[in-house]
Amino acid sequence: MSGRTWTDAELDRLRRVADPLADGIVDEIFAEGEITAVRRLLRHLVDNDHPLLVEPGLALPPALLAAVERYFERSDAELPTFDPAMVEAGERVFELHGPEILMTLCCYSLPASYTAKKGVHVLAQTKRLESNPKRRLIETTQMVVDVMTPGGLELRGSARTHGKGIRSAQKVRLMHAAIRRMILHADGQAWIDAYDAPINQEDLAGTLMTFSQVVLDGLERLGAPLTQAQREAYLYTWRAIGSIMGVRDEVIPVDLAEARALTDTIRRRQSARSDAGDVMTAALLETMQSSVPGLLRGLPATLLRFFLRGDSRYLALPPGDWTRVIVAMIHWFTLVFDRLAGASRVSRALYRAFNRRMIAAFMRVERGANRPDFAIPDHLARSWKVPDQPASSSS
Repeated sequence: MSGRTWTDAELDRLRRVADPLADGIVDEIFAEGEITAVRRLLRHLVDNDHPLLVEPGLALPPALLAAVERYFERSDAELPTFDPAMVEAGERVFELHGPEILMTLCCYSLPASYTAKKGVHVLAQTKRLESNPKRRLIETTQMVVDVMTPGGLELRGSARTHGKGIRSAQKVRLMHAAIRRMILHADGQAWIDAYDAPINQEDLAGTLMTFSQVVLDGLERLGAPLTQAQREAYLYTWRAIGSIMGVRDEVIPVDLAEARALTDTIRRRQSARSDAGDVMTAALLETMQSSVPGLLRGLPATLLRFFLRGDSRYLALPPGDWTRVIVAMIHWFTLVFDRLAGASRVSRALYRAFNRRMIAAFMRVERGANRPDFAIPDHLARSWKVPDQPASSSS
């Protein structure tokens, strides 16, 4: 029923709940091969685009591969039923506003997640964001492209043949379980006492909201023309993705009003300054700064402030510089000139100049020997006018 809200007691309980399906598989792996086997599983998931379709020399040992097979079978058995028309409408929103969505992801969604005083410690613990921030940012962005591209959520009979978005979401779910086991093996009850269960249901729900509700909020701040139906379709698509990734139905909002209520509630409960959040923010800014000319080095931090507004106080951002004038002018165009024209053409053109440069920079970064470089489907590249598109990636 629409209008649902979440109490502190309910969310406190969900902070002790993780993901029994994926955790059960990793528990089996741990029982057979201890933490070394779990580490090998995580490395396999990181290094390979599809964990079940790899060259013979790169395959996991038989027992470990069998456990991965069992995971995908169990995950497939719980896949939600999608409304194809709603998913198609959500994908259409991504096609129309993809560059702005990817910009919002970098400048709003990710830094918003760094303000979570407890959940952000998982990101810092993995070290990958800190040691190779650009690759991690690219992998997150690639997952968004995978799940929001037409056909990405298509069910085709098995984990080997589903749409790329389904397998990406399923793989991330198993990675979460492996990270949980590694954290608990290292820190045990001390971690739970300090931060609750690693990647728990409240943190998963908060992350889901950063990819859906926060993105919609960011698009509104950019002046992107979205109808109510488009917003609902975009949220619906991410609700489906959340189910695939192990988020419980009880903490997945059914409509835009609930999404706003959940986002605001988690933000009230979890937002605070932390050393881990500052480390993650510094890594993100360094990655974004490498994609802009030196004179615009301050632009990423300015954009973070523009999107986060008051919540920027929870992150260590460098002092503001002259790029505030650029963002203020663009925002003025959005509020005045573009509103008179009925669409935010000018501001979108200016933002897309930044977005195209960032996407082009992503395409030049290698993700690993066994994984394809960052790529977007050809029809999206043409629609967004992205230069230097690599070989076709429409699968």
